[in-house]
Amino acid sequence: MSPRPARVLRGRAGDDPATALREHLIATARDLLAQRAVSTLTTRQLARAARVSDGVLYNHFADKHDLLVTALVRDYAERAGGFPATLPEAGSGNVEENLCECARAVRRVVGDVLPTAAGLVSEPALLHRFLRALHSDPLGPGLLIDPLVEHLTAEQHLGRLGPGDPRPAATLLFGAMVLLTAGELLDPGAARADDTRDTDDHVRSVVRTLLHGLAPGRDPSASS
Repeated sequence: MSPRPARVLRGRAGDDPATALREHLIATARDLLAQRAVSTLTTRQLARAARVSDGVLYNHFADKHDLLVTALVRDYAERAGGFPATLPEAGSGNVEENLCECARAVRRVVGDVLPTAAGLVSEPALLHRFLRALHSDPLGPGLLIDPLVEHLTAEQHLGRLGPGDPRPAATLLFGAMVLLTAGELLDPGAARADDTRDTDDHVRSVVRTLLHGLAPGRDPSASS
């Protein structure tokens, strides 16, 4: 017989029991997702790992997918929440190198999320719910794009960048890094199949093109 929730949550005195149990279930699901493929997880496995009866899950979540999506989104939110702190300080160093580091920071977060999404391909309903959650408030692409916009805006205020609209520029940089990271995930050799430059050279090329544009007389390969 599974232990009662009170026993499972012993040591959480002062917490609301329902909230504490919900958080316990989410933490358990995150632990299991870090160890196993999502397609292999059953309601019974989740309940046993949480040391509760199967029915307890349905007191807090609509179904197994609801719990798993909540766990996956929580993991993403924590990773993305730390993203602004990884960006360089505007006004320090070189503008081009700062933007390269911004691009690398995007790749680190995206590189953590894309394998999770890829692992949900065999569960279309779960993948759809996960992606819908990532594009809904309080998450959404702005969680990563807004800090980039703030960085570019700060550099503009310092006179180190021109007066262009920083949001499309941030979106272009973000999109390019998503595509680059996705390509590496799908085919690790793809990045070098048509181009001998390594990944960091690709990142720098994107940044230089963003900085210098495609206008006549501009040379994107020149350092800023």
